[in-house]
Amino acid sequence: MPLNYLIKPSVETKFYIDYEWWDQSRDDLQIYLLTHLTPDQKKALEHADLGEVFDFVDPATGEVFQMNALGLAIRESAKRDDFITGQIGLIDSVFRALLVKGNDPLNAVELAQLTGRNAATILKTIGGVRIYRGIRPHLPNDGMEG
Repeated sequence: MPLNYLIKPSVETKFYIDYEWWDQSRDDLQIYLLTHLTPDQKKALEHADLGEVFDFVDPATGEVFQMNALGLAIRESAKRDDFITGQIGLIDSVFRALLVKGNDPLNAVELAQLTGRNAATILKTIGGVRIYRGIRPHLPNDGMEG
């Protein structure tokens, strides 16, 4: 178990989505990710084999990633101007902000800029002992990949 729970996060503490948390959670990441798609995207994925993985080339970097149809749909959604709005909950906003930034660790101030929410409120919500949707503090050597 990471020692993150021993650290009191500050506004400089960076957070990320811990996908290993999802592996151990009773929640299903795939189902949760589907909630972040538009109705049209959900409909397009109805008959897709989400287990099928293919190579995706990042047009900006040329880097090749393994991705399924859901991952590609999330990537496309994250580019939309209305992906993060004031009409969604705080945790969903933070999760989406991390998706937009490719899960690069972000602090409460950076998350506030992306979500339009108050940095102190973000920190108070995700900086506690409870881990929401796999969002947890990033320690430089905690084994985070990506």
